[in-house]
Amino acid sequence: MRILTWNVNLLGSCLNYHPFSQMEKRNVEGLLDELHADILCFQEHKTRRDKLEKDMACPGPYDAFWTFNRKNTGYSGVCTYVDSRVCVPLKAEEGITGLLLDDKGGTMKSPWTPEERIGDYGEIDELDFDDEVDGTAFDPKRLDVEGRAVVCDFGLFVLFNLYCPNETNDARRPFKMNFLKVLQHRVRTLQKSGREVIIAGDINIMRAPIDSGEGGIKTSAEQHYEHPARVILNDWCAPKGPMVDVVRESWPDREDMFTCWNTKLDARSANYGSRIDLILCTPGLRPWIKGGDIQAKVYGSDHCPVYIDLHDSITMEDGTIQYLRDMLNPPDRPPTTAVCYPTDPPRIAPEPPRFATKFYDNFSGRQKTLKSFFSGAVKRPSEPKDDLSAADKDNGPPSPVKSDVVTSSPGTVSAPVAAPAPDPITTPFGIARVAFNVIDSRAGPSRPKPVDLTEETNNNSVLPPKKRTKSGGQAKLSSFFNPPPSAKRKSSNDVPTLANGADKRFETPSPSLPQTQQSNSARTASFDPDEDALIAQAIAEADEEKASQRAEKNAQAAPIWANVFAKKLPPLCSVHQRPCKDYIVKIPGPNKGKRFWLCSLPVGAGYDTGRSKRPRQDVNPEYRCDFFLWDKANSRKEAPTVSKSS
Repeated sequence: MRILTWNVNLLGSCLNYHPFSQMEKRNVEGLLDELHADILCFQEHKTRRDKLEKDMACPGPYDAFWTFNRKNTGYSGVCTYVDSRVCVPLKAEEGITGLLLDDKGGTMKSPWTPEERIGDYGEIDELDFDDEVDGTAFDPKRLDVEGRAVVCDFGLFVLFNLYCPNETNDARRPFKMNFLKVLQHRVRTLQKSGREVIIAGDINIMRAPIDSGEGGIKTSAEQHYEHPARVILNDWCAPKGPMVDVVRESWPDREDMFTCWNTKLDARSANYGSRIDLILCTPGLRPWIKGGDIQAKVYGSDHCPVYIDLHDSITMEDGTIQYLRDMLNPPDRPPTTAVCYPTDPPRIAPEPPRFATKFYDNFSGRQKTLKSFFSGAVKRPSEPKDDLSAADKDNGPPSPVKSDVVTSSPGTVSAPVAAPAPDPITTPFGIARVAFNVIDSRAGPSRPKPVDLTEETNNNSVLPPKKRTKSGGQAKLSSFFNPPPSAKRKSSNDVPTLANGADKRFETPSPSLPQTQQSNSARTASFDPDEDALIAQAIAEADEEKASQRAEKNAQAAPIWANVFAKKLPPLCSVHQRPCKDYIVKIPGPNKGKRFWLCSLPVGAGYDTGRSKRPRQDVNPEYRCDFFLWDKANSRKEAPTVSKSS
């Protein structure tokens, strides 16, 4: 059996990485199958309760238990998946304090009952909590509001899936320290009642200097235990404390066994990270533990998965063999408190606790869908109505009904009178007809009124429909492509005639030239050919002089333009004299979107973070130096090359 923990940093984003992107089932169920674990603990799913989809909540044979951040949506949140073909939890709950289990606005519609709760929570109010930074008292109920814990009881052990707080600033330190205090108090309470505990998740603490990328630096190793959270965790684990760090115990001297890397610094390529994802267990479970390791080659997040394996069976001191499957699936398990319906899918394994996401209203089929509001109601057969009222039945046989046939005169019978039609407004088609009539009346007289052919005139003849006259309304689209109407030909009477009676259309112009044109022709005829050659030579010399001046001006401007359009080169860092790498500011602020340059070498133990942050004797020149330059200040360009024109 394998228990795996992974800070996925947005659950859906893992599916975009190899090998999950190549799966046949490219969903959460395929992800769980690909990780080859029986119990999977995910942190930072970053999903809101109303955005949870069915493929995440009910992934095939896996039972899911989710908790959400009630304060900040899209932040934190943990979920636990259990393969029902292997085991099913006996109980499940959210939080470590138990203070939210009575909240009516919690994850479950009706709060947890005493039978659904896991063990005892102790007297949390008696703990010595750290005050807030402003001096106010700390409210322990805040510890479970951010959706940082899912607890499952498997009988053999109680599993805590945790996302411990990160100390992003000084204001978050009391929250982090108080979370650790309540966690230790809860584990001690369970141990006193004879229970075994497994803690898996993102603890956000580097336990020892070997778990830090800076562990090899003497100054960093001496300052490692100055942080109180590291002291608490190190004192809680063996050999000082009761908890067993399974992965570190499996690899006691292994260096660079990191589980988290800073993706902003591209630290994973150089394996410059930290080991903050841990799996701890109480000593009573140590015989069941086979070992553990990390999966550093699995991508999809800034963390990597961590797992432990359990033996399928162990031999007790009296020689009897205990099987893990029997311990996780006791025959006397309590029945589930969830309401099961006959319409639920058939299930071979026992039903999970009520906290499972499959029992949410929108996933169990008991919540009305949007489609149901538009689907038509089933028509029931109408009962035959009795035409006789109770009074008529008591008074004997009904009286004869009057005939609809009206006699106008003796011996003649007129046409039967039709029964009165129902009110058209009471029927759906009648309502639609009335609505269209109102629209037609508002549209105006442009809509032609249909001719009623059934209406008779005084002479019993039907009037033919009137021809529709052309209105000056909107023009058709085809009219824009038709040729313009041809003008009417003028008659022979309209043709102008000359005074002598000749047709004016056949009048020829006078051959005489204008006076100005005659003078120009005379002036041209008086030019001398030698004078014309001299003028052409002067024009050619002037053109050559202009061309030479233009070429000289272009030659002077060419280097200037070549320098302007020269390609920018990366600057060289001051220490290694190597081309730098460009980055873009993504943090909101006045510099967002600006480009800057840093040393292109990878980060590593002892890389130069600046004189104010790292002593010079601890700087390792094999890694990145502290070079920084805004792109606006970069003046390094290619040497301008000017092409010589022939």
